[in-house]
Amino acid sequence: PRWRRRRSRAMSRPCDDARYVDAAIAGIRPPAGKPRTPRASDGRELCKLFMLRDKSCDFPNCQRAHLDVPSRPRCETFEKYGFCDRGDARDCWLRHEPCEAWEMDVCLMVDMEMAARHVERARRILGPRAVVKAGRIKLSRHTDALICIKSDALGAAGAMRALYREEPYGMAKTKRTFVFPREGGWSRTFEGLEWDDEAIRAMDAWLEKCIDACVEESGATREKPVYARVRAAPRWLEGRLHDAMDRIIDARGDTLACKPLGGGITTRDCTHCIDAVNLWDRAYVGVWKTSGIYETMEVTGSAPTQVLPEKDAPQLPPAGEASMDDLAFYFPLKLQDYRVEVKPLCRAYFKLHEALLRGRVPIEGDWNCVDIGAAPGGWTQVLSERLTTGCVWAIDPAEITLNPFPTTMTHLRVLAEDAVETVREGLQSTASGELRLVVCDANMHPEACLRIALDFSTKFSSMKESWLVMSTKNFCKRRENWLKVIDTCIEQCRDAGYDDVFVEHLFSNCSEEKTLFARRKGKD
Repeated sequence: PRWRRRRSRAMSRPCDDARYVDAAIAGIRPPAGKPRTPRASDGRELCKLFMLRDKSCDFPNCQRAHLDVPSRPRCETFEKYGFCDRGDARDCWLRHEPCEAWEMDVCLMVDMEMAARHVERARRILGPRAVVKAGRIKLSRHTDALICIKSDALGAAGAMRALYREEPYGMAKTKRTFVFPREGGWSRTFEGLEWDDEAIRAMDAWLEKCIDACVEESGATREKPVYARVRAAPRWLEGRLHDAMDRIIDARGDTLACKPLGGGITTRDCTHCIDAVNLWDRAYVGVWKTSGIYETMEVTGSAPTQVLPEKDAPQLPPAGEASMDDLAFYFPLKLQDYRVEVKPLCRAYFKLHEALLRGRVPIEGDWNCVDIGAAPGGWTQVLSERLTTGCVWAIDPAEITLNPFPTTMTHLRVLAEDAVETVREGLQSTASGELRLVVCDANMHPEACLRIALDFSTKFSSMKESWLVMSTKNFCKRRENWLKVIDTCIEQCRDAGYDDVFVEHLFSNCSEEKTLFARRKGKD
């Protein structure tokens, strides 16, 4: 039938096809139209009794088709999402055909709500075909997503360093970073590991060989054995690997120089790591040395990688010195701890902090800035930390709760249109005398917010480069209307004389919020 031929063409696409990846992490939607009854190639309906597990059709003159699993139509849900609402391949009536295999260096485990943002950033940083696969851990709206990344030029360690350098906020939001190095480690794929006993036995045999190789490579003994931690997604896969390790250690006894964790040995003390992920009924398992250096000489440098502008922010060890554990295990934890140490006034602090990084706004200590709708003061806090001789005017009738008040801040408890002359007079006493940055995070309709920001910013001219940064929140009834409003705001900024206008969906933004950037080139 026509619908079967159409689905077959869809499956012929390569696994890194952007549409195929984006559909897998999109919202779960039932097939369009009425549910279709599975049919054979001759048009007959399939016999449900024959397809049920551990049952059979006892009707000798059954008019419906009796087809074995390889001859049945493909399961549309499994084909699109990698999961089936009926269960695994043994329980579903239809055929679960794994998609074509793929290679990867890194797999990011992220919140489902941010999956699309991670995919977009990985493509922009590492190349349009860097994301080779993406999917969810279970068939649910509120779950985690797995994003498989491959970089032929950089490898696993180089790809992670590039992501940390260009997108520290996104990497701080990752829940786990799984690594599958192509050189210096071991990796293999297994199909049907969730339900196939033969696949489990094959994994046990392969894992035992890997452990022997790790022992031989590190020169481990019974007194100084190797310790391997297990990280896997979904959770059932982690249980499979723990069970496999227990079976291997119990079978080999004292003859194996590998011991389980415990007795004062924690995950931070492990000598090796076993990473595994499962997508589309295919499990990828990798083993690597935690202290191993996996970066190639082409990307080796001598200076630590600075990912955040603050001097006390965590830094990556120099390329060629950073171990795989530094890249995949410790550094994400350091980024998360640093977000706590900053002690921001409110969560909006991180929104502007990330915006200045993402938009590459070259703010310097002598800039003069205006924060419209500043209360309670999160954005003002970010600006005041960057300024030395410059000044930031926080405009909001409400109270600014910063304590103590920064010396570079002036609070104007008026509306924006009533603050123009006060700001103009204040600029005369500054070193540059020019307004370089206007920011606005007001809770109102994007067009109303932009109208206020443009009315204010266009009253000031600057011979140097100037910026406008504004949140565009969904105060529309439908998401489609909100996206159209954002396009309108972009055109209004261009009409107001801004040269470069773009919109970014920051990791600090919620799902119904984006950040607009507008840059006006300098005249000198």
